[in-house]
Amino acid sequence: MLQTYGANKRGNVATYVVVCILIATSGSLFNPVMSYYLNTELGFDPLHISILFALLPLATIGIVQTIARFSDMGLQRPMIICIASLFGIASSFILYCRPDFVTLCTIGLVCLGTHPVAFPQIFASAREFALKHVKQGSLMFTTFLRSLTSLSWVVGPPLSYAIALGGSFDLLFTVTAAMFALCGLASYFFLPNVFDSNTKAAPEGEPAHTQVEHAQVEQAAKAARQGGDGAKVAWWKDGSVMMLFAGTALLFTAFSSYISTMPLYVTQELKLSTNLPGYIMGLAAFLEIPLMFLGAKCSKIIGLKTVVLLGAICMFIFLVLLHWAQTPTQLLALQIFPAIFIAFLGSIGMVLFQEMLPTIPGQSTSLFINASTAGQIAGGGMISLAESGSYMTIYNGGLGIAVVGIILIFLVKKPNVTIK
Repeated sequence: MLQTYGANKRGNVATYVVVCILIATSGSLFNPVMSYYLNTELGFDPLHISILFALLPLATIGIVQTIARFSDMGLQRPMIICIASLFGIASSFILYCRPDFVTLCTIGLVCLGTHPVAFPQIFASAREFALKHVKQGSLMFTTFLRSLTSLSWVVGPPLSYAIALGGSFDLLFTVTAAMFALCGLASYFFLPNVFDSNTKAAPEGEPAHTQVEHAQVEQAAKAARQGGDGAKVAWWKDGSVMMLFAGTALLFTAFSSYISTMPLYVTQELKLSTNLPGYIMGLAAFLEIPLMFLGAKCSKIIGLKTVVLLGAICMFIFLVLLHWAQTPTQLLALQIFPAIFIAFLGSIGMVLFQEMLPTIPGQSTSLFINASTAGQIAGGGMISLAESGSYMTIYNGGLGIAVVGIILIFLVKKPNVTIK
């Protein structure tokens, strides 16, 4: 079996912080400028850009879920992250070389669709590590890492434009390649393979966790060592898991239909400042960080499912109130609702997936990522509704979709675990 240098080490919190920041920041530098780069540097028309942006999430979903299955069968997560980082370097190199459309839709699609594998794998590994070694427990540790992701998206997009437009796209892709390389090196030398730690009780000198938490880690580890029995869990036959997946995908469809058209709605339909969309996105991302910790605290009191449901309801409230928001002050004030949505559903939702499928953390985390990705695809497709003459038609459609998503999440059975 492929093994990294740091696989047998105990690992530490700092390693997870560094790797998470590198993964999140490289993505936040990479993605915001893609459409601008394809149009201005490669000369692609809107049709070709749309085709590529439709193919890329589909490829990503297939690759991420397939690799997740192998990870739960025993393929080491540190090695997967290292390989994904190599594909990130390859993606940067391909874009650096100014490829044609066919190259991007073949080799480029494989590279661009494979490097996102690192994101769910680092969170799956972090959960396993936290259950055994972190005093505060897996929920708070995962929430902390998710907050770092949000922080990266506060800083990343403006930084990516500053590098690309103030310097060059060549410089931007060189920087992203370097970050992917650092991520791969950190994973190879320092990230532990938790499945190699076979103790069934809290190690001497370590904080004691609940028996449920240790049972989850040991069950997953045993499955991996015995040929991946845990990876054979038929999650697609679990009605609650499928309703959670569908509900999450629908709610992210509603959110993505808003976020992808908001700059056009604000500047073209409301005739407001061209700088306002940036302030709106930045404020929402900033608010997400403390709200994630609030959601984690509330989860211990009222449960994971209830917190996720509250986040879903906030998306519904936001789309309703958006009908009356006409000024910059009103639009900025409303950002508390999408911030709660992302903080609760986008952070606690991942943990809920993990708790519902504790023996396959790789696949459960990837299911959440793929549900949100599927929502992004569908949300992007709703742009065509604007042909009616108003972007508000898109938000009305999102409102109906959000209602269905809320109902599905309401019907999900609560996981039988104690949150620590």
